[in-house]
Amino acid sequence: MAETDEWIDHLRSVNRKESTLRTHRNNVKRCLLYLWADLRSTEAADITTDDIQYLWRTLPVKESVRMSYLRSLSGMVEFHTGVDIVRRTEILHNRESRDRVFIDDDDFRVAYAAADPLQRVVLCLGAYMGLRRIEMHAIRDCDIDRGILTVHGKGHGQEGLVAYMTVPEPVMNAIDEYRASPMKQGQRADDYLLQCLGKGGRLHRMHISRISDAVTDLGKSTGVRITTHSLRRYYATTLYYTTACDIQTVRRLMRHADVSTTLKCYVDAYDQVARDASNRLVEHISVIVGEVPAGGGRHR
Repeated sequence: MAETDEWIDHLRSVNRKESTLRTHRNNVKRCLLYLWADLRSTEAADITTDDIQYLWRTLPVKESVRMSYLRSLSGMVEFHTGVDIVRRTEILHNRESRDRVFIDDDDFRVAYAAADPLQRVVLCLGAYMGLRRIEMHAIRDCDIDRGILTVHGKGHGQEGLVAYMTVPEPVMNAIDEYRASPMKQGQRADDYLLQCLGKGGRLHRMHISRISDAVTDLGKSTGVRITTHSLRRYYATTLYYTTACDIQTVRRLMRHADVSTTLKCYVDAYDQVARDASNRLVEHISVIVGEVPAGGGRHR
């Protein structure tokens, strides 16, 4: 832990809070213990991307806590080596590109039926409107006016660039249900839509990780593998396959600059859709070459 204490002393010298320093030290200690137990090096210069992947798979905590642990470890390693080992591993910054979670209609139906008021709001904002969690996190009550939501968040910049989206009735109903629930009862410290209860019974803006945790907890209780971003993918996939929306319109609704992002990361070729398309292709070509009569069935 000598290297960790050197890093902590540096953070202390730049006036970081003692509570933050304790958290960082405990996080790094937990990571190093797991590395040591697996006979891996605990020296900053020897920690590799393979070690980071090992910790990501092994640490027995929920995702938001695991992210916190690895960020602390990466800070310590970077202080001694100049290398952001977690960024190099692409676990926190690009993990979704390697492990994209998609849900289908049945998954959403099960999750929706079991959701509490907060979880239902998040489900609806993601599935009906395709919002990112950072966009949900930024919604204030005043951003919803006469059925229009002003969306702030990723890609909207510092110059006040925003998006305006119509709020579908099921989403507005979920928001109203949430506002009327005990979850929103208490002295309000701010006017953000998504809030949680803090000390002294005061409601304050919900941390972005708590939004993810709400959906993760719902997935655990229902057995559905679901994330906040899988809701956004469900939005894109349903637009494309179920409503027959053209891909450029899907791109615009997803607020992507490039259609390749929409195709590569969000539109899932459902197995059933792919099988149906393949069967139609076989039937079409077989008719052309005389293998199958136009009315169907193999030619005898």
